[in-house]
This record gives sequence, structure tokens and C-alpha cells, in this order.
Amino acid sequence: MLKTDAVEKALDLLDLGYTYPSITDETGMPPEDVSAVGNAYLSGQTDQLFRELKLASVLELAVGRLRSGQGWDKGTTGDVLGEILHAYSEHVKKALGLALLSGKF
Repeated sequence: MLKTDAVEKALDLLDLGYTYPSITDETGMPPEDVSAVGNAYLSGQTDQLFRELKLASVLELAVGRLRSGQGWDKGTTGDVLGEILHAYSEHVKKALGLALLSGKF
């Protein structure tokens, strides 16, 4: 999984004119991750990438708690849904809302 510090380093290297293969060599990131960071960089969507990384971290922690049998407290579900709504664009939010309403999620 991409980590914030690795993405920041890759973005710094892109600013310096490094190529994707040289960023892979420099950071140890897999080429597909470097490509994803590069696409976000070139399209001006690095803020979206950082929001998605934050969301992935929240979901990873939630999964760990559930697998350990600790479960969630009432506020955790709301927090996770809030992070999803913050991270994704309107069309994804609508799709998520429809899935939740259908009861098939």
C-alpha cells in the first residue's frame, strides 16, 4: 500500500525531473505505484491522492480492529463513512448512497 511519505518523496522527485524508472530505483516503490503518483501529479489531483491514502489508512485500521475481534464503537462507523464522503467525488458518493439504501452493501 502506498504511504504518504513515499508519495511525498515521489512528488519531490517528479518536481526535480526524475523519470518514473528512476523514482522506482530511488524510492523502492513499484512501477505501478509510481505511475499512479505520476498520473495524479500530471493531472493536478495530488490532493485527491492524499485524501485517498488517508482513507485507505482508516479502512486498514478498521479492518485490523474487526479481525482482532475488538469491533467498533458507534462513532467509528460514522467516522469511516465521513472519510469516504470526504475522499471521493460526487458520483462515487451517490453510488455508495444507493448501495447503502438498497441493503446490498
